[in-house]
Amino acid sequence: MGILLNKELWTEMLYTLKRNKRRSVVTSLGVFAGMFFFTILTSLSTGLRNSAFGMLEGVSSDVIYIIPGRTTKPYQGYKANRPVQTTYRDYLNIKSQSRMLQEVGALTSFGVKDAWSSVPIHANNKSLSANAYGVTPNHFQVADEMVALYGRVLTPQELESGAPLCMVGRELAKRFYDNIEEMIGTYITINGVPFKVVGVTQPLVDNFSIGNMGLEGIMLPFTLAVGNQFDKEISVYAVPKAGYSEEDVRREVFEILARRQQLDPTDTGAIIPMSMQLVTNIFQMIASGINVLVWIVGMGTLITGVISVSNILLVTVRERQREIGVRRAIGAKPRDIRKQFMSEAIFIIVVAGALGILLGLLGALAIGAITEHTVVGNYVTRPYPSLGLLILSVVIMVVSGVLAGLLPVYKALQIKAIDAIRDE
Repeated sequence: MGILLNKELWTEMLYTLKRNKRRSVVTSLGVFAGMFFFTILTSLSTGLRNSAFGMLEGVSSDVIYIIPGRTTKPYQGYKANRPVQTTYRDYLNIKSQSRMLQEVGALTSFGVKDAWSSVPIHANNKSLSANAYGVTPNHFQVADEMVALYGRVLTPQELESGAPLCMVGRELAKRFYDNIEEMIGTYITINGVPFKVVGVTQPLVDNFSIGNMGLEGIMLPFTLAVGNQFDKEISVYAVPKAGYSEEDVRREVFEILARRQQLDPTDTGAIIPMSMQLVTNIFQMIASGINVLVWIVGMGTLITGVISVSNILLVTVRERQREIGVRRAIGAKPRDIRKQFMSEAIFIIVVAGALGILLGLLGALAIGAITEHTVVGNYVTRPYPSLGLLILSVVIMVVSGVLAGLLPVYKALQIKAIDAIRDE
């Protein structure tokens, strides 16, 4: 506190910096750039993290998606690298034979053989192509909960009965109607088949929906999508009973599929289970990697600035050698010299760094305002650094100032009064 209230110290320090105005500004640019980029990159990193984990909030981590892979081994006359598919028949077998699964669900495209292709849609005298998915009665409770913006969500009973009813995703509805509420109660033709629209929906978890169906697709009863096509390709997901792991589920599902599809019992790569917990872990790893990169870039630039400040102060020590010598001769103590140069180093770095942080925060606010009202907001949410991180940044700047002043202080303290005066 004594240093902050030392008027003589401040006067001398500001006079020195003012006398070398251009040098002081150029010296501080590295520190300014380091803290500016650190703040901006940290804000973007925070926004990406908020968006990613926001999408996963509310999604059950117990759900395991059964991803078909390719065989890695030949078996019973079949070659390796054969694609594995899950079909309606496989879904029925898994549902009836599994001992480890509490829930088994599925979805597939309506009107086409594979699971994900789009179909022609006609409504309100407009035609376009979109995805229409048949979902099992437990789908909205287990895997992909929906919220009805207008109308309602299809009930499990309606999905079970196979009634010609459907729900339309919010963004798809906008392509047919300016006022999407008008779509409720109308009929929409999907691949030539009429369906009554009972709801316009969006995912409960913002922007997260399997196949983006909650926003850009149509949802209808699974039985209408599969009919009696037992070989129709579908996507299967499941929730294990308590006490069973992801690996347990993989082994059991693989055994059920292997019996029908002639898969080598040891070919574990043919089926890939993917749980939401695994997805969360992957997101956490990516977020951690981005954070490390941000710190490397920001701190690397800051270190460059600190070195620049230290070098300039070394030049200043040389230029002020006679002044230092005179001060030593008239009784200045080492701590006075130390205080002078440390204060200059800390002042330059803290002021430049604070300006960098301030401009970075203004940039973060601008980014936040842009993302809030554009589609970019789907991927960058609340891109603002935390208060704790800002406090840490200030601490880093002060420590950097101390480090930048160490060598100049050491050099200044090596100057002997008689030598300095004689050299001049």
